[in-house]
Amino acid sequence: MRSFLHLLLLFALAAGLSACTPAARIPGTIHKSLIAAKNAVLPSSRRKSKPAVAPPLRYAAHTATLYVTFGLQVAGVAPLPGDFEPDMSRAPLWLDGGREVAVIGTRAGKGVMLGFSGGGLSGRRVVIEDDGAGALRGRLLDIATSADGRILATAVASDSTNRLDVNLADTSSPGGVQPIASIEGEFESAQLAWMGSGHIALFAQAVTPASDELTTQTAAVPVSGLYLITLGPDASIRRLDAVKCPLSLLAFSPNDGFAVAQGAGSATPALVDVHNGSCTKFPSRDPLQIIGWAPNSGAFLYRRGDQGGVFRFDLPTGHSSTIAIASGAAAFASDGTIIAFGSQELSWRRAVAVPTAPVKAQIALFDPHQNLITINSLGFATLPALMAQSTMVFSQVSNDAIIDTAIPGSTELVRELIEYSYPARAAFILARGAVRGPIAISWSPDGKQIAIVDGDATRRTLAVITPPK
Repeated sequence: MRSFLHLLLLFALAAGLSACTPAARIPGTIHKSLIAAKNAVLPSSRRKSKPAVAPPLRYAAHTATLYVTFGLQVAGVAPLPGDFEPDMSRAPLWLDGGREVAVIGTRAGKGVMLGFSGGGLSGRRVVIEDDGAGALRGRLLDIATSADGRILATAVASDSTNRLDVNLADTSSPGGVQPIASIEGEFESAQLAWMGSGHIALFAQAVTPASDELTTQTAAVPVSGLYLITLGPDASIRRLDAVKCPLSLLAFSPNDGFAVAQGAGSATPALVDVHNGSCTKFPSRDPLQIIGWAPNSGAFLYRRGDQGGVFRFDLPTGHSSTIAIASGAAAFASDGTIIAFGSQELSWRRAVAVPTAPVKAQIALFDPHQNLITINSLGFATLPALMAQSTMVFSQVSNDAIIDTAIPGSTELVRELIEYSYPARAAFILARGAVRGPIAISWSPDGKQIAIVDGDATRRTLAVITPPK
């Protein structure tokens, strides 16, 4: 039997594509380079016309760019305001136990989070806004929700003083905030992570003073770094001073014991031991994108820099192994099985020789503990170059995956959203349409619905649909 690596070998570079990793925190997004990929996979005679994908005879709903498969339950499709620019690096948030879906973005230059609820998603409100609800007299730097989506934590840079405030607010009335922590200093970015251990993690990045503005005081105060906020009546905050590694966007393990700084700019990737308050450099210096953690927090899946591919890092041994080359669509199921999108037909030789030859799309199930592999066919063919740009959004509650992929159409690329049920070992096309730009997808807390934000140059929508069971 060929190795798991060979079963899932994908190849994009030979097709003239950059296997760039999608921006961090963009679940379920086909990277914008996929739009440019059309020029690499379609004959030049077909590049001029750009008609929309023909609608099917019957469909359940039409979003900004997708036709939802007929027969599916659609909770609603809500147009986003024309002056609202959604942040496609943020998946929709589920509030109040899944009763409301929120989209983060900007409007008139201000950060804002809009909430949609009710029949057909007809109810719309401003949940939080710069210098307004939930961020009075301040600029919103980040938002995190509690596990049940009923409490919001916000990081707000004060307008009147050089200070970062962390507040709590009930999602039903975010105007009444409860301050729980503050850090003196001027900050350019912050990241919040709600932890199950009664803490909120805060990674704060302070503005670096110009050399002629450095003083004894500004040079001595280490305001940038990783903080732990203890919740409760006597809330407190402490900086993890032993974490000396340059930090970047953090991905926390399910047990909150570890975090991976994924790397950006001059900051190389690092492993952070949250309990011990220490960190070590990651074996690779290339920026990472964490795409999934093992349920026991003992390993994670990641993509690496612009090289593409999915890799598994084992925390106890510090060993990294290849799962798939030039693929971004993989996840851990709740039992630890790795689920990856690829093709058994591919080999190194074939990928190099015929990178634009269609191959069967398949799902590989890999049990890393028993070294067992199962291959399921998805019933369609695509190109290795397009497989390389595909991504997966997984719910460990329902063990269902949403695969965001594309196939070459007669004149343009066609996006397909495919639901793969790990328990049933079955796949279903949820929606399809022309590739017009990135989309953002998230599962509801109970793993029964998905929220999709998509759009083009003229229209953007939020849709909530129920995949089949």
